[in-house]
Amino acid sequence: MSEKVDITMTAVLRTSVLRQTLETFSENLFWKKPDRFRLIVNIDPVGDKGEKAKHVIKLCQQFFDNVVYNVPKKPLFPRAVIWVWSQVEANWVFHLEDDWLLHKKIDIDEMIDILKKHKSVATLRMLNKRIPRKRKFSQWKTKYIYHKDGMFIAVDRGRQFGLNPVLIKKKFIVDALPKMVETKNPEKQFRVSNKLLREHVLRWEYAIYGKPGASQLVDGKIGYRWRKGSAFKKPRDGKQFLKWAPR
Repeated sequence: MSEKVDITMTAVLRTSVLRQTLETFSENLFWKKPDRFRLIVNIDPVGDKGEKAKHVIKLCQQFFDNVVYNVPKKPLFPRAVIWVWSQVEANWVFHLEDDWLLHKKIDIDEMIDILKKHKSVATLRMLNKRIPRKRKFSQWKTKYIYHKDGMFIAVDRGRQFGLNPVLIKKKFIVDALPKMVETKNPEKQFRVSNKLLREHVLRWEYAIYGKPGASQLVDGKIGYRWRKGSAFKKPRDGKQFLKWAPR
């Protein structure tokens, strides 16, 4: 029996970008028994001129029968992540931002089986470049070592959680939510330097999905292209992205 999967997504008003994301992931990852998937989407009220949240919702419903959505009055990225995660019910959560493309067909049950087998591994990320043809390589300022089951595990647990396309165990999310805040970028909160979540972060291991020499799975170039031509930018609070703002 196929297990349920909740897809959590943070989005803005840019259906031309979102459509590409939904098309590639629906075709290449969410293709096995589509009724097992539920989409949970937060739609921040910024984006392309003339677009409204109802356009985003309607597009999502073209790809998923079960769509849960939230449209806040003001955009705030940490709040968006906290909200979508607070709606999670399934044991498996695939987190996806609205501007990624998936280039290769993947069996999500294979990913789930890896996390089932390895109790200490919380997340299985998709890499946005080719994996080197070796059993060890450096990524995100740490070393990853290949495991025979089709994943590379990070040596450093303290700063390897990320929100690029990633399969996450529900328990990791549920245990973290009470200690998450709306004033800090979600990825930056999952660092050993954050006292609120330090113990939680170090309790788990973090992995990249794939084998040595595997081709690039995902890329976020459509987001960069949209940003260059849009009326919005990513202002930074230090090194943290919190919300979109007008140029």
